[in-house]
Parts: sequence; structure tokens; C-alpha cells
Amino acid sequence: MFNGERVYQALAVTHPLLTEERYLGGRVCFETFPHAITCAMLGTDVASAKRKRLQRRALLEDVGIDTRLLTSIDALDAALCALTAEYLWLGQTKAYGDADGGHIFVPAP
Repeated sequence: MFNGERVYQALAVTHPLLTEERYLGGRVCFETFPHAITCAMLGTDVASAKRKRLQRRALLEDVGIDTRLLTSIDALDAALCALTAEYLWLGQTKAYGDADGGHIFVPAP
């Protein structure tokens, strides 16, 4: 989390925080969260903590991502976040939260 904050601070000048519920183009930073992505992609409010490695790997494979080199949960989570960035770019995300507290973006069901 602290590393993510440092990355955000380094990029904030050229990639401002996305405060709208929809991406309208340009360079932005946005927040997402692997557990929320998993729930959104599974279409459920709760995802299994015990099965997170299996669930997240399966979700990535279901959209055609080769996960053989993703050997850690951190790598799987990074791939889910990168996938969400692609969905954001395509206009296929849902935003939770608000501009004041911040939005968390997940793939649209």
C-alpha cells in the first residue's frame, strides 16, 4: 500500500487522479482492489479468501491471459489490476464511492 502511494505521488503531476465515475480519456491514476475485482468478475458480493489464488487465476485465464508465469498472489493481483485498467480504457468499469472519498473501479458485470 505504501509503495502504491509512492507510485501515485510520482505520477500525480502527469497522471491526475480520476475523480469522475467514467473515464473520458487521457492519462489518469485510478484506484482498484483485487478482492473487489474478483467479486465483480464473479458476480458476487463475497469471494473466498481460501480460494483466492485459484479464483483469480481462473478469472484471468477465462479472458485469455496466460498465467503460467504468474507464480505469486501478488503477480495475479497485479494482472487483475492491469486487466481492470484495460476495461477502464474500454469504458467497461463500474465506480464505487464518490469524488470526495475517491472511487474504486472494477470491471462492469
